[in-house]
Amino acid sequence: MNPTIGLFVTVDAEKNRSAMCDYVHAIEEAGATPLLLPYTLEPSDVERYAGLLDGFLFTGGVDIDPTYYGEEALPGLGEVSHPRDEAEMLAFPIIYQTGKPIMGICRGAQLINVALGGSLYQDIPSQLGESFPHRQTAPKYDYAHSATVLEGTPLAALIGAGEHMINSFHHQSVKKAGKGLEVMAVAPDGVIEALYSKEHPYLMAYQWHPERLCARDEGEMRLFIDLVENARKGI
Repeated sequence: MNPTIGLFVTVDAEKNRSAMCDYVHAIEEAGATPLLLPYTLEPSDVERYAGLLDGFLFTGGVDIDPTYYGEEALPGLGEVSHPRDEAEMLAFPIIYQTGKPIMGICRGAQLINVALGGSLYQDIPSQLGESFPHRQTAPKYDYAHSATVLEGTPLAALIGAGEHMINSFHHQSVKKAGKGLEVMAVAPDGVIEALYSKEHPYLMAYQWHPERLCARDEGEMRLFIDLVENARKGI
C-alpha cells in the first residue's frame, strides 16, 4: 500500500483551497498518494488527520504575517493569507508531535522555521540588497543559481555535498533558524536554502522548488522519494 502524504495548500480569503499540479505529481511519482488537507481551526480535526496520514508537505505561497515572529510589517512585505497562517500555525505543532515525516517547500520552509521560533527576512532586496537574483525571471522549470550543500548533512547524503543548481522564486528567507533546525545548503550570497531538524525524526525544508525540477533532475526527485520512503516506514 502506498503511503498518503497530506499537502497544505493555498487558502484564499474565502477559504477556498488549491494546489499547483507539480506538488501533486512529484508526490505521485515518488510512490505516494497526495491528499489536499482541509482548512480547519479545530485541533481535534488536525489530530484526526495527523493520526491517519503518513507524512506531510507544507507547500509554497504568499508571505507569512511577521507578527508570528514578533515583527511589524516592513514596506517590502508582500501579500499574506491570514486564514492559511492561522490553519498552518495550528496544525504544525500537532503534526510535529507525531514524529511523522515533514517536508517544507519555499513558504512551507519558512512556515516551519517560524513555527519553531525562528524569524525571516521580510524582503531580501530591501534588507540584504539586490545584488543576487533570488526571484528568477527565467522560466519556472529552469535553474536560476547554485547552492552549496554542506557536508555531513542529510541533504549531502541524498545528493552529495558541494554546488548544485536550483531554481529560485522567493523574496523572503530564513533569518534566525528555529529551535532544533540546522542549515543544509546556502546560496552564494549566504541566504539559507535548506534546513533540517536535529530534534525530529524527519523534517526537511527547502527554500527552492524541487517539484518544478524533479522531472529533469534525478537529485531533485530523490528529495520526494526520501520523504515517501520515510513515510512508508510508518505504515
